[in-house]
Amino acid sequence: MFAKANEVARNFTRPIIISTRTLDGKTDAAVATMFIINSEGWAFTAGHVFDSFHKFQGDQNKIKEAEEINAKRPDNPIQKDPKWITNHSFWFGQDGVRMSKVYVNRQVDLALLKLEGIPPLSNYPVFRDPESIVPGTSLCRLGFPFVKAATEYNETTNAFTIKNGVLPLPFFPNDGIHTRNISSGMSNDGLERFYVETSTPGLKGQSGGPIFDSRGRICAMQQGTNSISLDFHPVQEYDGQSVIEHQFMNVGVGVHCKVLIQAMKKMGVKYDLDASDSGEQYIIH
Repeated sequence: MFAKANEVARNFTRPIIISTRTLDGKTDAAVATMFIINSEGWAFTAGHVFDSFHKFQGDQNKIKEAEEINAKRPDNPIQKDPKWITNHSFWFGQDGVRMSKVYVNRQVDLALLKLEGIPPLSNYPVFRDPESIVPGTSLCRLGFPFVKAATEYNETTNAFTIKNGVLPLPFFPNDGIHTRNISSGMSNDGLERFYVETSTPGLKGQSGGPIFDSRGRICAMQQGTNSISLDFHPVQEYDGQSVIEHQFMNVGVGVHCKVLIQAMKKMGVKYDLDASDSGEQYIIH
């Protein structure tokens, strides 16, 4: 069902590798997903992808403050937290791509970023008419789970490098249906906190990736996964002891297409909209 749609979505879906280095010298890397919106380099990803960057900015202030205090009292220095982030980097799918603008709405959990250095793509996403996205619709999610994105920090170049064997990151689609809509009010800057729930969970590494229909039209952006209690409590025997096992269903959550459109309008981003379920398309400036 989704073979052709997956092929369409792969053209504009890219991985993000987030690299951090802490004061104790340890490096870490995480993977997220983004999808490019138009030829101007605008892209969507999840807002929480930028959490480590916000921590990095705060930690830089803490390090500077600690160094200023210690300079005034060298005999009684304050201790720095070894987990303060000293270096941070985003890798946006290929070398030479940098971010020039970003709008992050953490309440909704979306980020709209402007990238420089993205080459032209063979196709860009078409956003489905939000009014036509209803429960029961078959959906597919695309991203980059199940990978270990190991990076290392080079002291000489003051930069992170991706270790051999990591690239290319493999795409991973998983399908389900639109089960329910989730409404959580409004964000402080006027976006709806409105989400699509899916019958299958989003996976770590798929955050920020597209959720699309069988024609490849964008219906939502992967945001998170909820674990819902089934209220079943079977009892199992382990080593002579009775253990209650709580049963859960993991469901995916994506920022609804109508909210993505609100964000693009807010930032003046051009996008393609399928204005009717018959496939009529408009370019919105």
